[in-house]
Amino acid sequence: MITDSITAANLNVRGQVKVWRVAEKNTLLVDQRNQIQYSWGFIAANQIGFRPQPGRLNYNISALYIEFENMADPADAATVAAFDRELAIPYYNDLVNSTNRDFLRIPIIVPPAMGTSAGYEAYLPVDQQTNKLTFFVQTSGTAGVFGKTFSHTVNSKVYAAALVAAPDFSDRTKDAIFARTVFSTNNQVTKEASSQIGITWDIAFE
Repeated sequence: MITDSITAANLNVRGQVKVWRVAEKNTLLVDQRNQIQYSWGFIAANQIGFRPQPGRLNYNISALYIEFENMADPADAATVAAFDRELAIPYYNDLVNSTNRDFLRIPIIVPPAMGTSAGYEAYLPVDQQTNKLTFFVQTSGTAGVFGKTFSHTVNSKVYAAALVAAPDFSDRTKDAIFARTVFSTNNQVTKEASSQIGITWDIAFE
């Protein structure tokens, strides 16, 4: 029986991340869970109570951070420390000091698909059969936020990703992290010349 209130609350929002090799034939490379960050509460509170008015920011999930490391040897894996639910924007700001790590900040242009968690249909009214969002983004561009090259020519290896609310895409300081996942050594994906890396991210509210 779960007695910790924070742990119990976290079970009400869960996510699943899939990474694809986007080419002529899409290939599934990774399928794993994510961690919901504490800042999801800030995002939810702002978005659930959102009313369009001057100065009020819309905190819908609208961006994906894709972290990468440029490797001397493409066979090597990025070493990533364990992270807790407090991890937020300051962590990403610190990547400016890294010699070989950076992140892509990609807008989510296509609205998320809406669906229902398997087995959850009976709990929702017939006309409200939606409690799951599926976001899709793929890599683009040739440099990260701090200018480090993202390319097969420098063996850029994707090792983590985060789902983000970016209420003002021109002002990164207003971003808030909803969820993050770190890919295991075997699941890290190297950028290839002929393809992009796609990420499908399911978020279910249960």
